[in-house]
Amino acid sequence: MNIMKHTGIITLVLTIMAVSSCSTYYSYMTTGIRRDLSADRTVWTQADSAYLAGDRSDSPFFFKTDSLWETGPAAEPFSMDFHDETMTMNAYASRHLENIGGNRMQAADKDMERNPLLSPEESASREFRWFYTIYTYKAVYRQIADLPVPLSEYMDRKEQEILFRETASPAGWNGVEMYCILDDLNSMFAKWYVHCTFKVSYDIIYALAGQPARRQMESFKDESLKKILSDDNDISPESLCRMLDKHFNTDDFGRLYRENKDFADSGYSEKESVLYDFGISLISETRLPGKLVSTNASAFNEGYPQWKIDGYRLLYGDLTLEASSRTANIWAFAVTFLVLAATLYLIRRYTVRR
Repeated sequence: MNIMKHTGIITLVLTIMAVSSCSTYYSYMTTGIRRDLSADRTVWTQADSAYLAGDRSDSPFFFKTDSLWETGPAAEPFSMDFHDETMTMNAYASRHLENIGGNRMQAADKDMERNPLLSPEESASREFRWFYTIYTYKAVYRQIADLPVPLSEYMDRKEQEILFRETASPAGWNGVEMYCILDDLNSMFAKWYVHCTFKVSYDIIYALAGQPARRQMESFKDESLKKILSDDNDISPESLCRMLDKHFNTDDFGRLYRENKDFADSGYSEKESVLYDFGISLISETRLPGKLVSTNASAFNEGYPQWKIDGYRLLYGDLTLEASSRTANIWAFAVTFLVLAATLYLIRRYTVRR
């Protein structure tokens, strides 16, 4: 299967087909930690012409901007590379945070209320060490949970790491070999997604069906699941019932769906909401006082560490951002110098007197 085909399928399936009312929010966020551990946070994004002209009815931000946020068009728009897209950042939202912890953002779209990118576990700390003060920033973005089908049914941990995390190619592999393994992994991922939609719909209709219909569904699943997973089409309760009617030459399942349409569609929408976790693509940048001394970031902007965060990375597990810096305590050097000078003076004076 062509790798470009599957790359398109993944993007289309997760951001358009499965959640057609949801668009991807591309955002660039900087968090500047001050010496008192308060912080200044600014989020840039791409806004349409109406928003830039002053129409705030359709916000381009993935979170709600209340009165604590200052918003407006960027003075100088700039391009930001999100790896899969290059976007023009032309609008900003900025606010001061007295405490970096506990600042959960409110989702702009109710369908994304559970998105883990809205509520990282953030902390900033300061440690005094006489000559230096160490500042540490940490943020933990939790793994996407409650998946209809465990990803482990299709990929082992190493395969998940290769596809979803920032990892180097296996030692000794060239580009052609990486192309082949990514092609296979993308195919597995597409099958996993279709299986998720099938399972959600299957469980809903199975719960509504009587015993004879359940036996038919079980035999259909055994016979048809492999083919369904190869078609790259998401399966809603309605489309599943059409398949079942066609397979068994009946209209019983279509009628069952129509009689329970609101219940079935509502249940599918609730289970499907996990797919909105793919609706935000964020580059987070942290700016700490003094000189950066350690970080687990792999990208930097003028010396400031950056991390890419999105739903794909959170499929693999929790994503932890860490960075530490240090500032020199000039007064400590001065005090130490004066104490040493005084000590040497007293020693010399005592020696001369003797």
